[in-house]
Amino acid sequence: MSTGVVKVGLLGVGTVGGGVLKTIRSQQQKLSERLGRRVEVVKALVRDTDKQRAVQIDRDLVTTSFEDVLDAEVDIVVEVMGGVDPAYDYVRALMEKGCHIVTANKELLAKRGAELVELANRHHVQLAYEASVAGGIPILGVLRQFLRTNEITSVSGILNGTTNYILTQMEQHQLPYEVALKQAQELGYAEADPTSDVEGWDALYKSYILAQLVYGESLPLHAAERKGIDSLHLGQLALAQELGYRIKLLARASRTEGAIQLSVSPTLLPLDHPLAQVQDAYNAVQVSGNIVGDLLFMGKGAGELPTASAVVEDLAFLLTQRFTPHPIWQERQADKVRPQEQKWSFCYLESEGSQGSPDQILHFLDRAGVEVVKQRIQYDWANVLRIGLVASGFTDEHGELLHRDFGIRADVFPVLAP
Repeated sequence: MSTGVVKVGLLGVGTVGGGVLKTIRSQQQKLSERLGRRVEVVKALVRDTDKQRAVQIDRDLVTTSFEDVLDAEVDIVVEVMGGVDPAYDYVRALMEKGCHIVTANKELLAKRGAELVELANRHHVQLAYEASVAGGIPILGVLRQFLRTNEITSVSGILNGTTNYILTQMEQHQLPYEVALKQAQELGYAEADPTSDVEGWDALYKSYILAQLVYGESLPLHAAERKGIDSLHLGQLALAQELGYRIKLLARASRTEGAIQLSVSPTLLPLDHPLAQVQDAYNAVQVSGNIVGDLLFMGKGAGELPTASAVVEDLAFLLTQRFTPHPIWQERQADKVRPQEQKWSFCYLESEGSQGSPDQILHFLDRAGVEVVKQRIQYDWANVLRIGLVASGFTDEHGELLHRDFGIRADVFPVLAP
């Protein structure tokens, strides 16, 4: 690495990549003072060199050929192109050449992270990924510090700003899901294809990374519980609120008696719960440690500058550190996984022209051994029956019987507390 200049390559100059460029330029003096060297982006890989961008970049610096980045003798490469292919092949080739990597790519880490960690160790290069989990919240650095003395029992939170914005608009402004999603897309919070966000994949990738950091292992992605918000509607949010709860897309990673648990699901939180107060595109992470207790971290989890801030902080940090081997990432086999324990559930029952009265339905559940602790019943002008229950002991079999005997559709969501 040259003594006067740190040569940086950039894979991707989209929203985050543009933010990285802006941040390096605006913080150049501070970075130079901190590092004793000037940080310069010397080559940037893009799909289209003629595309108009929100950030100015010299045409001599941009290229559509990865070989140009590889030949630029860069010291560090910032990978913000997203996806697994071709990002994995690019990062692998750079590591093999001895180049340090900073990435915000949670999908790449969740799907190929174990291999990248092994490659980094083999070639004695740094792999930094703070920006992959919660945008501007430096949660990975915080967790590394707490792990020196604390045993972290669980990490949970709102890890996707797009879905949190959609749920906020649905609840506060009574916007149907499709309208709130379109609004999120117009504001740049959601991609044209929002699948990864709204189906819970994005939050699951981040939970996987958190589990690897905290526990040194995680479940395979296919073995984790995952449910998104794409099937939620206003009736469910309204009944949940009447019962004293707010629905959030909650991601959780925990270890109990040696068993890893990993889940992403719309979850009912008591209205006074700290995570229930997190609105719009903000993220929040709650950490539970055996010594420190519960801690909550909140901030903007997405967008140009919050994510770019984490990327550049990673870049500056690794330049001040000697290489030490990364802890190996492992996956626990699915056949050893203990199912997520969940005592209380929110049962949303709905039917048009129900074949039974609310009393008959509740009597059926009582006889079936379902314990109901809270309930709300609604009829609307179209004779649609809606029942919201916070209950214990509700199973898939109960849902099937309700549909068969009463024409009721049942949707079930976890509840953080009764």
